[in-house]
Amino acid sequence: MAKLKVNRIIKMICQTCKGNGYIKVPDAEDIREMNVHQCWDCDSEGEFYETNDNLIDDGDSDDYTSNKLH
Repeated sequence: MAKLKVNRIIKMICQTCKGNGYIKVPDAEDIREMNVHQCWDCDSEGEFYETNDNLIDDGDSDDYTSNKLH
């Protein structure tokens, strides 16, 4: 059997907005006032979706670090 590709989707929280989807930025003229802006890194979703490609071996090798299906 050949090696199979398994796609896994990993959900990661945005570090810029910390999962809120918005950011409070101080006003340029009055530093005491805060302006609310949508997060530009995650497009206001609060999280990223990352695909991770893993190879699954058929079990014939002697490598004990590989992921096996059984």
